Amino acid sequence: MHPSYQHLLGNLLVISSTIISWLVPSVPSAILHVHVQPYLIVKDVILCVSAGCSLAENQKTDVITAYTGDSVLLPCSCTDPHAKPESFTWEKYNTRRQTWDVISSESEQYRNRVQLGTAHSPGNLSLLISHLTEEDEGVYSCYLTNQQYKDIRLTIKVCKDVVKPPTVLSGYVGGSVLLPCYCTELLAEPKTVRWSFINESDVIYPTDQTNRYTDRIQLVPAPRNFSLFISGLTKEDWGQYRCSISSYHLIDVQLQVTGKPTSCVFNV
Repeated sequence: MHPSYQHLLGNLLVISSTIISWLVPSVPSAILHVHVQPYLIVKDVILCVSAGCSLAENQKTDVITAYTGDSVLLPCSCTDPHAKPESFTWEKYNTRRQTWDVISSESEQYRNRVQLGTAHSPGNLSLLISHLTEEDEGVYSCYLTNQQYKDIRLTIKVCKDVVKPPTVLSGYVGGSVLLPCYCTELLAEPKTVRWSFINESDVIYPTDQTNRYTDRIQLVPAPRNFSLFISGLTKEDWGQYRCSISSYHLIDVQLQVTGKPTSCVFNV
């Protein structure tokens, strides 16, 4: 190539580089292809402009029902599964303070219970909450900007019992008895279950504070059934028992223990 053309080519490349350096920062990405041939310069600039995340079901509200003890997925995603928002947060409305609280896996309330989307799909912004409690009920928001958000109203069904007047049951010394306690919401798992002997204000399940029921009590092995089976009854077992579900659902049972019945022998 003639030296004069080489000099001209160099100047044109400098000018092209200057133009591209001005264009590139103004867009998310740019690819520059410069093909140089003798006496011919072909410049192709391919600008790949990413539109970012456009939220699916923007400004919509979903209603989801779940059960205590289970897990729930709060759906939120970009219309393009490969799009990734610059930033987003999950928030829950605090009815007491009337503010939105940011959900964080570092907080005591959600530690080891929340998980975001998947690494394989940057546009999946869904929130998974496990080991649900009654306190998880409320309104959640997948928030990108003032114009892009999705709300979810989460209802939590809890373990409910049938509260009746004190039930009177009878047993005899050396026999056994079943004290009833169960959830009417069979899919809900209570946070805690406790049996107490009210006469002495002692807890007998899950830990026996009296040491009188060791190896004599067990729960019915059935889902959401917390009835208490007592064997080897003694006169000291007579009294009132209380089943406490999640500390505030209560069932009281009155147990009466009589002497062992005698068998009748008939002579023919």
